[in-house]
Amino acid sequence: MGVLFTFCIAALVSLPTPPVPVPASNARLAELVRKLGDKSYRNRESAARELLRRGSASVAALTEGTKDADPEVSERCRQLLPQAAALERNEKLALLIKDPSAPPPKGLAGLERFLKVTGDDKGARELYAEMLSIHYRTIEAAETNPREAAEQYRLFCDDAYNRWQINMRNGKYSYDNMFSGRAEIAFFLFVSADTRVRKIDMEVSRSSIFLNGNQINTAINGKEAVNAAMRKLFLDWLEHEPQTYLQQRGLQLAAQANMKEALPIVVRMLEKPDKNNSYAKAQAMPFLVKLGSKEHIKLLEPYVSDTSQLTTINFGDGRMFTVQVRDVAMGVQLQLAGQNMLDYGFDNRFKNNWLYYHYYGFPDDKSRDDAHAKWKEWAKKNLATEEKKGPEAKTPDAKGPEKSESKPPEAKGPEKK
Repeated sequence: MGVLFTFCIAALVSLPTPPVPVPASNARLAELVRKLGDKSYRNRESAARELLRRGSASVAALTEGTKDADPEVSERCRQLLPQAAALERNEKLALLIKDPSAPPPKGLAGLERFLKVTGDDKGARELYAEMLSIHYRTIEAAETNPREAAEQYRLFCDDAYNRWQINMRNGKYSYDNMFSGRAEIAFFLFVSADTRVRKIDMEVSRSSIFLNGNQINTAINGKEAVNAAMRKLFLDWLEHEPQTYLQQRGLQLAAQANMKEALPIVVRMLEKPDKNNSYAKAQAMPFLVKLGSKEHIKLLEPYVSDTSQLTTINFGDGRMFTVQVRDVAMGVQLQLAGQNMLDYGFDNRFKNNWLYYHYYGFPDDKSRDDAHAKWKEWAKKNLATEEKKGPEAKTPDAKGPEKSESKPPEAKGPEKK
């Protein structure tokens, strides 16, 4: 348990549980708000102290007071409201984590969506409390002003990117200091999955920096209850991430962690009848090698005739490889069927490294056509026979998918798309 988390939880738990209040008169609160404009300095300060003492009970009255016609009253209400709101927030967070079996308190920003994703248990509540106590401004803004929340999210991403750049200039070539703790990881995943915020284009491309290094990978691999909640936040982000290149990097992390729970996301991507998104689908296909099984061969069938070109790439020896959608689909099918990629003309330099669509290309049309014809013949003979025998039938050649290592492409030449 991190020092920051321990401090946050201790601070919240140590807050006195608010007593069941004697119903405060709205008239009394309204009177205190009016006194904020009193001619007497002593009366104004006395009213301010009383409003803050009442804590969360004053929030509604102060909010209403921000619209008062008296500029002195409205300005003092605006000044006091954040303090009263903080008291209210902390009171509710203390209640949230004090008894995990009790219904969660109402009025905490984003809590309902958070627990819907993670499930309502002790670990999830602790993670939410830690996250909100630090990043309440953005999470609360997302409820009322998504544009403001998007701007704050962008600044969060820019700050991390600039911090990384400074470290790089000082010779610290590590990505493992992007997040100060798990509260920031949870915040990044939670806000990144908020469609209200992400539909506002704030040029947050720098957020890709967070997906490098080992911090997220470590956070989604632990067995503690908090890590289980983080794992679910990660999957929710993966499902909703609008930027294809970030989603693909997320799938790489899921494959590295052997996160089988990510398989339905890949399946849904490939099942969508979107012919204009073949690039994203081809990027997702190789993850079936790590997360899928032989039964997913049929899922790729609609793509084995798609001749759309994905890229032309030179890996440094002067030869140009062209990759088509059908090449990736066939290559993944081969591995799911337990076939050897080298037997079908794929380059032996990329053996055991088939998580990236770049490696599924051919140097010329003849080798490509020969490979497709050979696979079509093998599949017709063996897969059809297997279907007739039933799901438990095994073919002599089927050895299971080849192992894939998670290494990024090391192309030395230019990639043309």
